[in-house]
Parts: sequence; structure tokens; C-alpha cells
Amino acid sequence: MPSKKKQRIRRGAGGVFHFDALLMLLPLGVMAVYYHGVGALMRILACMAAGVLAEAVGARLMRCPRDISDCSALFIGAATALMLPADIPYYVPLCGVAFAIAVVKLPLGGTDSVPFVPTAAGFAFMTLCWPDLVFRYPAIGTGSEYVQGASLAGMLHRGISIRPNTVNIFDILIGNFPGPMGASCVLVLAAGMIYLAVRYRRAIVNTLAFLLAASIMALAFPRVHAGNAQLTSLLMELCSGLLIFAAVFFVTDPAISPQKVGHRFLYGFFSGVVCMLLRYFSHFEDSVCFGILIADAVWPAVEVRLKRAEKKRKKARKAKALAKEGASDA
Repeated sequence: MPSKKKQRIRRGAGGVFHFDALLMLLPLGVMAVYYHGVGALMRILACMAAGVLAEAVGARLMRCPRDISDCSALFIGAATALMLPADIPYYVPLCGVAFAIAVVKLPLGGTDSVPFVPTAAGFAFMTLCWPDLVFRYPAIGTGSEYVQGASLAGMLHRGISIRPNTVNIFDILIGNFPGPMGASCVLVLAAGMIYLAVRYRRAIVNTLAFLLAASIMALAFPRVHAGNAQLTSLLMELCSGLLIFAAVFFVTDPAISPQKVGHRFLYGFFSGVVCMLLRYFSHFEDSVCFGILIADAVWPAVEVRLKRAEKKRKKARKAKALAKEGASDA
């Protein structure tokens, strides 16, 4: 059991994290509006309002405590909208937000103790209910490889490769290709990682371990067969779908993340492996959110075994030290 001091420090951490996460979402929202117009802004605002409403009504009906300073409902709403196509019908993200809050967050303990990332659960719910809408992205940009609206994740799912050159690599970095309206701009997500590293120095370990696992699997098991398959696979895997978005916002959630730095690395790496495996074998073009949920479900059992192994090693070292002292005294 953690000490009372550690419990006090941990309590409310989710609210602070989600406030900072909202700040990191802001430039992603700006890019979404830049590429997709006012419709993107309207969906973001509608989802944020739905998040506040779902939390207020749900907390009242379930008699759950609700802290007015907790920004998680706003974060869930904004993140849900940004993970979806810019022209998706309103009822889809609104249902996803309601599911994330009323079915996952509130009944399972609230911001600081929920065992799953609510936003990932909401996206998984939408994927199962409306897969044709969730992955139907509008075409943007001028590149011939993107004009039909084929996302990078969709191309990987079908074994289709891009032909990397300076122009299309730059388009990928700035999000000028079909995909989730707020999760495709790699440069903005990279800036979010820098902010995360400054504000939460230990949380960035989760992110880097997650991306390391994804990178190793992309290089070892490429899904494309271009001239330079490994590097093309690495570029497409890391920059497609919700992979970096999940690395920044999901595996760093303080309610799920381990406390020890070593455990953080193992959790991030494990989550990255699970997400990549589902990408390889899932029916859907991007199954990152399912991978996050599976990792959240399995990790507590893994961490229990890690802690038991650490205790055994400590006992063994202590017994060895005592035996050594006894031998020296004799």
C-alpha cells in the first residue's frame, strides 16, 4: 500500500494532467481547423460540451463526486473529436464521448483511479459500431497519393506503400494527408512531447518506450515491400493513425501509468508491442485504441509479478548481506 503522503500527491494528478493535455490539444485543433474549416471547430466544441453534460448528468444519476476543476471531461470531448474524420456525422463522436464518460470513467472510479483510458474506450466503441464512418477520411492536399482520401494507416492495412521523397515526407510531417483531423500533424505532436517532457519528466519515459517498441516492430516486420521497406515502414507506421497521439496522451495517463521509472518503461514498451500486433492482425485499419485497452487490462497483473520479483531479490540480497556479516564476525 502506498503511504498517505504518496496518496495525497497522487490524488488530483489526473486533473492537472488533463489541463496540460488540453493545452497540448489546442495547436492540434488549430491545425484541424486550418485543414478542414469551421466544421472541424464545430465538432470539437460540440464534443467538449457533450463531455461536460455527460459528466454532470452521469455524476448526478450515479451519485459520483465531481470536481469542478477536473478538466478530464473537456479533454475527452476534444480528444474524441480530433481522433475522427473532419466530416463525420455529429452523432458518432457524441455517442463516443457519452460512452467514455458514462460507461467507463464515472462507474470505474473517476479521473484518478479509472483502470482504462476513457477516450480510448470511447474510440473503440465507435469503431465497433460505425467502422465505415470512423475510418472514412476526406481527401486533402495536392499529392497524387493522397487525393483519393486513402490514409497512411489504410494503405498499410492493404499493403500499399508510398514512395518517400522530400515533398510527401514534408506533407506527412505537417499533416497534409487524409487521416484523423487532429492526430496527423507529426510536428505538432512532437512539440507536445517536448511540452510533456518539460512538465512531466517521468511520463515521457512511457512515450519514448512506446515509440521504441513500435519502431522496432516496424523495422523488423514491415508491412510494405518498397525498395527500402524498413525505413518506409518506419515512416508510415509511426506517422499513421493514432500511434503518436496515443503515445502522448494515453500511455501517460497518471491513473494507469506505473510510478517507478523502470516500470514506466516496461509498461510503455509493452503497450507499444500490443498496439503494433493488433495493427498487423486486426480487421480494422488502425487498432491502437484496442491495444491500449488490452495493455491497461493486462499490465496490473504484470506489475504485481514485477513487484513480487523485486521483493524476492531484496530479501535475497539482505540475507546474503547478513550471512556475509555473520561470516566476517566469526
